[in-house]
Amino acid sequence: MNILIMLATTLILLISYNTYAKQLKSCLTLENYIKNAHYFYFGVDFPYWYSIAQAQKESNCKHNITSLDGLGSEGFAQITYRWWKSKLDQQNILEIKSLYNHARAQAYINYEAYINSSCKKLFEMYQIYNGGYLVSKELKQANSCRWEDGYKICKRKDVCVWQTKDGCKQWKNACDINYSYSIEIYKTGQLYGKGLKSIKFIYW
Repeated sequence: MNILIMLATTLILLISYNTYAKQLKSCLTLENYIKNAHYFYFGVDFPYWYSIAQAQKESNCKHNITSLDGLGSEGFAQITYRWWKSKLDQQNILEIKSLYNHARAQAYINYEAYINSSCKKLFEMYQIYNGGYLVSKELKQANSCRWEDGYKICKRKDVCVWQTKDGCKQWKNACDINYSYSIEIYKTGQLYGKGLKSIKFIYW
């Protein structure tokens, strides 16, 4: 029995490792697109590896997909094009189907979030991308630029994260969703950064 348990555990670990390795490989194919696009808007000091992690968080770096969230979010950065079309047109980003333009759109949306953020920290920028400017309001209300202070006073509604034809099967608080988003990007970003650091752009 112990041998069977060990074999089963080993098999699960191998499957998990193979899945993770495929995700890593898939995301690295986007590296140059994401890096160059973010360098264009932020400059060459920007720690682009966090935006690779963002693509992994959004879609596991799969590009030819459309979200089932009912909003029509698409591509590896899960951009809702109809919401952003006017502003993207001004940047001469006339479509987001191609990897090149999709990466440009991701970088521009991140850039707009950054320049309009209250604390100019990357955790806030990525949370704005994920959940809008509520995080900025919470940081201002807390009179702080610390993640933990914003999270402490955050009060948002529960949202459905598992919708079926029979109704919602699982709910999660929007604070937990939004504030965990920046944590996951930070942790995953360490893999793609390979020890690189950014002095100009502060994450926390």
